Amino acid sequence: MKQNELSQNLNNWDYIDRYSDWMYRMYEPYIGKRVFDVGAGMGRMVKYYVDNCEAVVASDIFQSQVDYMGKKFGQHKNFRSVLCNILEDDISQFAGSFDTVLCINVLEHLEDDKLALLKMKELVCINGHVIIFVPAFQSLYCHLDSNVNHYRRYDRNMLKKLADECDMKVISNKYFNMLGIVPYFLKGKRKTQKGESFSTSLNENNSKLYNFAAGILEPIEKLIPPRVGLSEIIVLKKV
Repeated sequence: MKQNELSQNLNNWDYIDRYSDWMYRMYEPYIGKRVFDVGAGMGRMVKYYVDNCEAVVASDIFQSQVDYMGKKFGQHKNFRSVLCNILEDDISQFAGSFDTVLCINVLEHLEDDKLALLKMKELVCINGHVIIFVPAFQSLYCHLDSNVNHYRRYDRNMLKKLADECDMKVISNKYFNMLGIVPYFLKGKRKTQKGESFSTSLNENNSKLYNFAAGILEPIEKLIPPRVGLSEIIVLKKV
């Protein structure tokens, strides 16, 4: 995917702010004071926590995204954006400096997810948290995934197995957006449109539906945690 296409896709997420609010509240309790955000893109989720932290380092593999975040959050003295490829770059300068690492809708883009988790583990201090949010269930994998360079979706227990291999303790593991499975499955069965993804389908009109659904689903899933979902979130601790 070209950089300009990716940026537009990320911008489209601004339409579903209520959905993003819900996402953030899923992992908000585990965010500490020193945060490293892996693949932060254009900082869509940074805005939720930057005011409450002592230090935030938001990384991305594209310089234009790094520059954009630098301007967007430049007034925050606790904020820094850096060019970083978690799989390839030397991160020793940051080792053990954070109590929280965020990896939100990024791990599925990384070919070697075990190496990525080991590198994220290196970033956090003892008892620090690594928070991972990924698309769930490989059976849903379709052109909506391949068009945005997803290597995989995550079947049940895959993340737990990855945590075990990296010697990390599972603190929380939940599914998110149970009802979103149906429209995603149906959309994935349609005739492929060039470059189509979940993000490209977002606009001002259909975003009202997503935001409305988020308002209904959030209290339901909080009361009755779903056994399946369009996404999965896992919180790991370095012990």
